Amino acid sequence: MPPSELSKKITVENRAIGSDQRPLLIAEVSANHDKDLDHALALVDVAADAGWDCLKLQTYNADTLTMRSDHSSMKIDPIWGTDNLYNLYKNACMPMEFHAPLFAKARDRGLMPFTSIYDPRDLDFIENLGCPIYKIASFEMTFDDLLKCVAQTGKPIILSTGMATLAEIAHALEILDKNGAGPTILLHCCSSYPASLESINLNAMLAMGTHFNNLVGFSDHTIGTIAPLTAIAMGAVAIEKHYTSDPTRDGPDHRFSATPDIMKKIANGVDDIMKLRGSSKKGSGQEELVNKAIGRRSAFASKDLPKGTIITRDDLRFIRPNAGIPANDVSGVLGKTLCRPILKGHPITYSDISGI
Repeated sequence: MPPSELSKKITVENRAIGSDQRPLLIAEVSANHDKDLDHALALVDVAADAGWDCLKLQTYNADTLTMRSDHSSMKIDPIWGTDNLYNLYKNACMPMEFHAPLFAKARDRGLMPFTSIYDPRDLDFIENLGCPIYKIASFEMTFDDLLKCVAQTGKPIILSTGMATLAEIAHALEILDKNGAGPTILLHCCSSYPASLESINLNAMLAMGTHFNNLVGFSDHTIGTIAPLTAIAMGAVAIEKHYTSDPTRDGPDHRFSATPDIMKKIANGVDDIMKLRGSSKKGSGQEELVNKAIGRRSAFASKDLPKGTIITRDDLRFIRPNAGIPANDVSGVLGKTLCRPILKGHPITYSDISGI
């Protein structure tokens, strides 16, 4: 990422999000509520117990996404539990009355709740929930009317970019900017369910961040932990992942969603990765100082040298440890006059030359 990217940071509800912060972990309920409020509330506990930061819902119904039609384009793969697009969304959508109790429980468990919005007509409803940040799904990022209305809230936006070209992303960002949006985080994504590791192309996440000078994260649809943890190691500021309490449950999204165990492994792995990432500063680490003193070469007298000796190559060797003039400062010792005697096998230091 470019240097300016390293200093970028946004704050949402006192939670800093940036390249030098612990990545924001977003637990995506998606359709895994199963239209059962008690089950959906239990999923809040799964996310909180696993150590994630946010609970994300999806706000839509079948009529906000599509319409009833017998046109051939409405046919879908029966793996989704139906062969018709309208019926898929009818089966998968979360009842509107679930939002308020899920937002409340999320906050009780220390999670930041927010939602993906799909239709401008739902904005007032979501605003009344106190939604602190909005997610625009990959499928909706070319829906200019939606981008405009969400931007006008002035709130931060997470924009998922699955299937998108750079030109489409640039257009979406322009719409958001012209309409007063808050800061935007771009999520790299492969919109395949589940996505193969070969399809992920995490280098594109970094390229996108550089191209737009924007904070970037990763929306993960793979099975397992390696893709999100690798994205974090590469600098993702946010990770979004679908999750479930049981991947064998009926429903369109359970089969590719993370189990509670996977969610815990990702959260635990984040802490280790952040230790590994460290800071952008390069220098001698505290744990290296002992070995730096022992292992680096420096000037030692190869014979007894009286005071007044003008030092030549025959008078010294550059050996370990690093107790004398360092081996990369040859000119700082050769041709210099000793102001005190040096015994064979003792270091030659700057003070032996300067007299300080």
